[in-house]
Amino acid sequence: MENILAVITHWDDAEAVLAEAEKLAARLHTGIEVLVPVHDQLGELSKYLNLQDYSQLQAEIVDAESTRLDKLCAGKNYRLHVEWTTKVHATIVEKAESYGTGLIVMMASHDPVLSVLVHTPDDWHLFRDTPCPVLAMVKERKACQQVIAAIDALDSRETHQQLTARLLDNAAALAKAEGVPLKILSVVPDPALVYAGIASAPMSGDFLLDTMAIAEQKIQALVEHLGINAQSIEVVTGRVEEVVSQRASRDDALLVIGNAANKGLKGLLIGNTAERILRGMKTDMLVVN
Repeated sequence: MENILAVITHWDDAEAVLAEAEKLAARLHTGIEVLVPVHDQLGELSKYLNLQDYSQLQAEIVDAESTRLDKLCAGKNYRLHVEWTTKVHATIVEKAESYGTGLIVMMASHDPVLSVLVHTPDDWHLFRDTPCPVLAMVKERKACQQVIAAIDALDSRETHQQLTARLLDNAAALAKAEGVPLKILSVVPDPALVYAGIASAPMSGDFLLDTMAIAEQKIQALVEHLGINAQSIEVVTGRVEEVVSQRASRDDALLVIGNAANKGLKGLLIGNTAERILRGMKTDMLVVN
């Protein structure tokens, strides 16, 4: 794997993010780069300062953040970067591309639910645009007991199959790095939870069982093709976001999920599964784009 990029967006999270990046780098035998994107929040103040004063204030802020980062990483052979930016997610994506990053490690922002109705959080933009997987950490963490790779086994489109393969490869690598079992989970949406009254239809039960059997066969074939060693494969029914979140939380698991990268109007209206799970995530989550 290429270098790990540890992204510090809040200093309260800095030590936890760096510790996770260091642990994974040691186990994956790779290097670390650290990025502190400094969000331009001077806003209205820029209207009342001349260009020289504004530039000087900006430089002083960047210098202060650089000093703080140097102190945090003292004695460690990491490449350190402090970048002034108006769009945090865009800067992370740009720098990850230029550094040849293989994995981004950062704390999830956990924007309040109300903010989702007002704007799209930076985490979501990052998931949609990132050139590499993103490990989004939660603040209250527990020791990882297993890795759960949540996949859609029924989508036969080539692009989706390629995404699933990348997801499983990354999940297997993380399970090995963490020294924990890998579990593959696929959720088949239950029509009875989506369409009122369908539960009474005579065909619904058989249809669901047949669909689950097909999903399990597809997973078995894919796992054998990729040479993935999974401790268990489970196909269940329910609402995807609810089932995946509950299983990860219950099992103290690191969740690995693919992101379809819906953008524009489609992304605004229906979002992505990874983004919907993010709203209530209680465990670390690796998002593979």
